[in-house]
Amino acid sequence: MSIHVDLDLIALVAAIVGFGVAAQFLAAKYRVPSVLFLIVAGIVIGPEGLEIVTTETFGDALSTIVGVSVAIIVFEGSFRLEFETIRDAPRAVGWLVTVGAVLTFVGTAVTVRLLLGPSWDIAFLVGALLVATGPTVITPILAVVPVREAVAMTLETEGIVNDVTAAILAIVLFKAMTAQELAPRGYIFLFVQRLGMGILTGLVIAAVVWTLLTRVDLPTHAAPQIARLLTLAGAVIAFAIADSVFSEAGIAAAATAGVTLGNLELPHREGILQFSQDVTLLVLSFVFITLAALLEFAELLALGVAGLAVVGVLMFVLRPLVVFVSTAGGGFSIRERLFVSAVGPRGIIPASVTTLFAIRLRTDTPPSDPAGADILLGTVFLVILVTVVIEAGFARQIGAALGISRSSD
Repeated sequence: MSIHVDLDLIALVAAIVGFGVAAQFLAAKYRVPSVLFLIVAGIVIGPEGLEIVTTETFGDALSTIVGVSVAIIVFEGSFRLEFETIRDAPRAVGWLVTVGAVLTFVGTAVTVRLLLGPSWDIAFLVGALLVATGPTVITPILAVVPVREAVAMTLETEGIVNDVTAAILAIVLFKAMTAQELAPRGYIFLFVQRLGMGILTGLVIAAVVWTLLTRVDLPTHAAPQIARLLTLAGAVIAFAIADSVFSEAGIAAAATAGVTLGNLELPHREGILQFSQDVTLLVLSFVFITLAALLEFAELLALGVAGLAVVGVLMFVLRPLVVFVSTAGGGFSIRERLFVSAVGPRGIIPASVTTLFAIRLRTDTPPSDPAGADILLGTVFLVILVTVVIEAGFARQIGAALGISRSSD
């Protein structure tokens, strides 16, 4: 019996990976972000479709699978974040990832609190998670709309930095909920404690990987392969070590290891980057399809008109406000600022981390809050669905209407 179940699970995993590869092919063919096809595939095989994947399919292992997957995705994004790129990036990037992130965080939390009425804890969790835009949805858009380099660099850097910021901030807030620590000093301590542990672990692992790659004499024929595998292993090990000490420090460790190794001289760097991107595509496909499969429309419908109002405020009020404040005097035209305002789809980081939180909130262990979990999961996934469909799905048309693509100049 157990063999039969295992074979079924293996077949399911193979099918999900197959769907993911098909999504990447369709995305490249039709020049739209792959996230659209991944979400559709997940819904088709989930409870709202064929019911092949349910919350019981992966059991307790789901949170571990998602956690490691997020670490790999964050590592790959951080690995591409070069200090030279940050220095050369427009001034607007610094404002977007600081002032803009704070405005998005607070503005989203207040909007969710006023329109949906959850506790402030849940509202701020939603706010933290929706700070992220992310390279997984931004990069495909920029492949479709060839904008000026300064605009592309701004969107890419914002996505990578805010992905990491959102993940760490949300996890620290959730830990504060778990500890039932509401004093500002407690939040600061938890943030510094976990961020510090993550940074320390990431730096140590990065140093070890760099030493092995540059100081150990590897066989010439095997060196490229070992470099690729060792770097990926470093990401997972950094996550695992930090997470075993503080369960919320793993993401910070993976991000630190990624950005550190990405800015060091490494042999076979291009091969490492390509391999990391390929692995990330598979992991991304698996996680996004699986998470979309767990989505129940009842959770979205339960939000009603208020849920759509939240999405509307985020898309048409808060995002433009943040962008216009952050890019003031930054050398962008009005049309370019409007395009950046229109391109803020949310992706894998909010989806995956939200699922982890929802699983925990639906247990009897404090901070148990099933109703809050429904609002958290429903709101975040509704924002993801609407922003991906509208902002990512119609990015090419938006760019053409504004006349900001280089091909139309």
